[in-house]
Amino acid sequence: MMRRILRVFTTAAVSLAVWAAASAVQAAVFIPTKTTDSAGGACTPQDCSLREAILAANQNPGDDVILLHAGTYTLTIPGTGEDLGATGDLDVQGNLVLLGDGAVSTIIDGGGLDRIFQVPDGVTVEIRDVTLRNGKAPGLGGAILNAGSLTLLRSIVTGNASVAGPEGPGFGGGLYSNGNHASLAMTQSAIANNSSLRGGGGLAAGGAVNLANVTVSNNHADADFGGGLYIYGTAHATINNITVVENSALRGGGLLVENNAFIGIAPVISNSIIAGNIAGSQPDCWGPVDSSYNYIGSADSACLGPSAANHDQVNSSIPIKIGGLQFVGGPTPVRPLGPGSPALDNGNPAAPGSGGRACEATDQRGAARPGIRNTGTPLCDIGAYEATSACVAGGSILCLSANRFLVTAAWKTAAGLTGSAQGVELTPDSGYFWFFSPSNVELTLKVLNACSLNNRFWVFLSGLTDVEVTVTVTDTRTGTVKIYTNPEGQTFKTVLDTGAFGTCP
Repeated sequence: MMRRILRVFTTAAVSLAVWAAASAVQAAVFIPTKTTDSAGGACTPQDCSLREAILAANQNPGDDVILLHAGTYTLTIPGTGEDLGATGDLDVQGNLVLLGDGAVSTIIDGGGLDRIFQVPDGVTVEIRDVTLRNGKAPGLGGAILNAGSLTLLRSIVTGNASVAGPEGPGFGGGLYSNGNHASLAMTQSAIANNSSLRGGGGLAAGGAVNLANVTVSNNHADADFGGGLYIYGTAHATINNITVVENSALRGGGLLVENNAFIGIAPVISNSIIAGNIAGSQPDCWGPVDSSYNYIGSADSACLGPSAANHDQVNSSIPIKIGGLQFVGGPTPVRPLGPGSPALDNGNPAAPGSGGRACEATDQRGAARPGIRNTGTPLCDIGAYEATSACVAGGSILCLSANRFLVTAAWKTAAGLTGSAQGVELTPDSGYFWFFSPSNVELTLKVLNACSLNNRFWVFLSGLTDVEVTVTVTDTRTGTVKIYTNPEGQTFKTVLDTGAFGTCP
């Protein structure tokens, strides 16, 4: 969406300012011009692959930036075990910020040849607004193997795998982070549908870890070291407002913590859901945790720390009532809470965003979390998702007229294919939808405040398609819904509804 694009370019502007300040060390900005994989040439404004941009950044001193526009960048040059980035995975050897146009539209595909990125000790890497998929590691880290300082923001790690290989028996299906100086920070992101042969189907970490507003869902480990998360050794982990659901392993399907109890640094976990996971024993949690305001679906004697005294809901007989992984606004998919969920309004009562064990200020989608002690307002929700009636822009959702009107569109072809249109905001009152490609505009829409003319909000629609289209516009203030449908096989007819909504400010 336009907000996401503006956020990306705002981030880029900050990065460029940093680059300008560091010009003495020749930092640079690289912009790949093609989605195909190649390593034979220089990265020029006319011809540059993602791999060539990485190689150029590696050879350039300073903190570099790669601007990666919408597209699917598939790695196709085989060759594991090479650490310069010319074959196999993309080896980052210098400090780097990689900025995508949004996780929905900017995709880096490992092609099943190797993992996607490797970050060595002493290197700082930030990856924002991308999807990392189809990496396959020969031992450690299906998408990323990190020994440096790694930050992921508004990104999706999905469909990656770690298998037995020269580097190890297969840990960290999505991500593996470990080392004397290793640190991993993730926020507003999703780790989903990854797998590992041994442990940490989603994430395996032995260094510093900070997770906030992250969904960990449907990951799998073949052995007994945590299907969703495996935290071990001397890891210092701080985890807040995450959702760990429907992951599987032989033991510790959601979370397995190992060895930390012996050195007194159990992971600090707050305002989080660890429930509905699958394992032969200890399906949700195994090991020591420093827990408060969490919902732990199953925590037997092997899960040390959660208790009612710490405001945890433990071994609750009330189902978590949570939806499947889906986009409901925001940059990455979430597991939305359903009515009656015990996670609703049960987070820490301190002001969200105030630090400590308080809830995060916003949820994974960017929606504000309510709740200030002794005000009588609802408290924040447990997990990465905050239930709200407010319109949250992102993916298939457009929010117009000061976020009052929530707009979605669904399409269906003559062959029976269906999908949700993806929205892009143009102005506070207008936007467009695309169906099959971000570069192909299918619908344009405006919700116009005409209260000074006829005491109404107007809805104008136009289209460049003949597939079946259903557009739904919801007034989040009143709950009023207007639905506009175009039949399959008919050129989209312009809609000029000057009486659409009658409740003016």
